[in-house]
Amino acid sequence: MTMKHTVSALLAALLLSGALASCGSTDVSDTPKTTEAPVSADTQATETAEPELKPVLPEKDWGGYEFHLLNGNMSEWMMIYTVDAEEETGDSLNDAIYRRNSAVEEQFNISLVEINDTTAHTMAKKAVAAGDSMYDILLTVKGNALDLVLQNYLIDYADIPYIDTTAPWWVQGSMDSMSIANRVFYGISMFDTTHYDGVRTFFFNKQLVEAFDLDNPYELVKEGKWTLDKLFEMGLAVAQDLDGDSKWGEADQYGYCTWSSVGGQTLMTGSGANLSVHKDADDMPVYDMNSDFYIDRLTRVTEIINTDGFFNKSAQSANNGGVEYFKAGRSLFYNETMGNAQKLRQMDIDFGILPGPKWNEEQETYFNCGGNPYFMCILTTNADLERTGIVMEALAYESVNTVKVAAYDEMLEGKVSRDNDSEAMLDIIYTTLVYDHPIAATYLNTQITDNYMFKGKDDYASFFSKFEKKINSEIAKYLEAYEAILDE
Repeated sequence: MTMKHTVSALLAALLLSGALASCGSTDVSDTPKTTEAPVSADTQATETAEPELKPVLPEKDWGGYEFHLLNGNMSEWMMIYTVDAEEETGDSLNDAIYRRNSAVEEQFNISLVEINDTTAHTMAKKAVAAGDSMYDILLTVKGNALDLVLQNYLIDYADIPYIDTTAPWWVQGSMDSMSIANRVFYGISMFDTTHYDGVRTFFFNKQLVEAFDLDNPYELVKEGKWTLDKLFEMGLAVAQDLDGDSKWGEADQYGYCTWSSVGGQTLMTGSGANLSVHKDADDMPVYDMNSDFYIDRLTRVTEIINTDGFFNKSAQSANNGGVEYFKAGRSLFYNETMGNAQKLRQMDIDFGILPGPKWNEEQETYFNCGGNPYFMCILTTNADLERTGIVMEALAYESVNTVKVAAYDEMLEGKVSRDNDSEAMLDIIYTTLVYDHPIAATYLNTQITDNYMFKGKDDYASFFSKFEKKINSEIAKYLEAYEAILDE
């Protein structure tokens, strides 16, 4: 069956049935529902993304061509959000970007020009509508990228010469999670620093681990025993009513603090059940979260979060997800984005980094939520796909021994984490990234985390029944637009 026929068949099924119950009810065992290849805990602890291969790129001289990168990211909470650097300043990440870019500029006689604008998505749409080929690469979040795909404004990566998305300098989770019918229109390479910053991760207080004689979290991870139940057990072990008023309030000590969206995404993704549409055997989007597999995990995470003493409910938006509690030593775990961990730089208490916990010990793989970094898109008005592909591949490859190393250094040399064991944890985190798809994200992600999970509501069967029609309608709308792309 061709891709076009696959799209048509699935669209017809959606429109006729109004639901995809058959897709949601298949294979509801404890096998994680992600597209990542399984990696054992032992393998994860030693794996690196260092490439054994080098891209085979032709010699080119583009005579000083100005290669324009339109970057919509202006998020100052990230460690660094730009992709260009004017000069070396002594900052490790800035200097790594400068050296990487200089190497590619010299190799192909080009000049990289970054344009930073929060309206980059709109600027890109206007450029395509006007037939303007000014922007060689667009960097934008996945929701904006999907919007551009549906309007047929983006080039399929398979049509861009010299790109090898299976190479280790491309983030495989971004390809697996965002592909549709095995076609990729936007992805992430080592070139983009925001994929380091956007990851949802765990930080733990070493002092509390020692004081309460808890299991070593690093050893738990390495042994495959870092699970949702272990998180719950350890969190409750340190919970204390410090002010003695028999109530859980701001003055007390907790097991866990986070934002609702970050916490929900981290715990569900770690349990092999990320909050998203998923894909069938033909790599087509399906709605299956109304199955027992997902409802069991949603119910358990909701129960854990709303157990007295475990989660600090007073430490969300007004306290940056509870960062001040964690810095003060009154929370064992802090669940945040890696970029926001800069808030911990002045913390006096030693802490470490952990991946998101697994559902149980039988789950072979750790999974980590990649969040919403800036994906690389190529507009249909691109004037030279060969040049673009060569530069994209070169930038990705050159980033491995420059930007990746500097990003790790930034996190490991006293600015974020403070021990050597954390490097092994980072390798696990960054080799097991999973991304939530933007289709129906409002219903399958933020509605769940903000309006149900963190409010103690666990009637998920009713939730999915209420939104099932809207979710399938969004999938159908996407597939209809996608089929139109295949027709052109």
